[in-house]
Amino acid sequence: MNYKQQLEVITGLFIPPNTAMRLDCPFCSGKNTLSVDTMHNNINWYCFHASCSAKGKYQGEKNMNYVNATFKQKEESSDTEFIVPDSFKILDSNDKAKKYIHKNNCWEAWSWGRADIKYDVKQDRVVFLIRDNEDPTTFVGAVGRALSSMTYPKWHMYGNKDVPFKCGLPEHKEAIIVEDCASACAVSNILTGVAILGTSLKESHKQYLKQYDKIYVGLDRDATKKSYDIANELKSYGLQNVHVKPLSDDLKYFSTEEIKNIFRVGQGGWVS
Repeated sequence: MNYKQQLEVITGLFIPPNTAMRLDCPFCSGKNTLSVDTMHNNINWYCFHASCSAKGKYQGEKNMNYVNATFKQKEESSDTEFIVPDSFKILDSNDKAKKYIHKNNCWEAWSWGRADIKYDVKQDRVVFLIRDNEDPTTFVGAVGRALSSMTYPKWHMYGNKDVPFKCGLPEHKEAIIVEDCASACAVSNILTGVAILGTSLKESHKQYLKQYDKIYVGLDRDATKKSYDIANELKSYGLQNVHVKPLSDDLKYFSTEEIKNIFRVGQGGWVS
């Protein structure tokens, strides 16, 4: 993939200016191997995977109008109505989508109605619909996960980008912050999963989390430092019952029974 194609993919990630972050590489699918830096009027990207050729730099003061236009999140106002696209079809219409939710332990959450999951035939994505925080009967956006390695970016947000994807039961008093929608679904029978869709908290996420008595931060092992940073950020915000839950892998790779063991459900309650 040449420089121009790489730049198109990187700008399609919609990373804001003055941000430095690590994420999964859309070029080689390496886990948390891509570094993107948009500091000081530049866009730098580099994949640490030895076999990946992803590397580049876009810079120049004269180009900052383009950079700002490209990287500025096209945030939609919370009072703008989100209309579910016609391309969102029932999950049964695509075998790849059904295979994805089986493999990533979302099937139970979908079949019991805790998660609304569709297939976007236009973009070839499995789509997790996001419900409004105050009116659960209303959809305000969606998150689509690419089903092909040729589809960029891997994760795409539709509609309102301020409302987190969450999956759980109304009676849950505990929540866990996870990186993606599949992990939120996998844990939803035990406690509410809140997907931050990256590794940074937004103000709207903090507001939503205030309703829970206890909050875990459960990012994967590669993001352990970020987990503690998020926990400290939440405590500074006034949420004191916050605990980091060290994990060997993403929660989407564990079954419900394995997740119960992780949190020791039935063995004296929750543990930190």
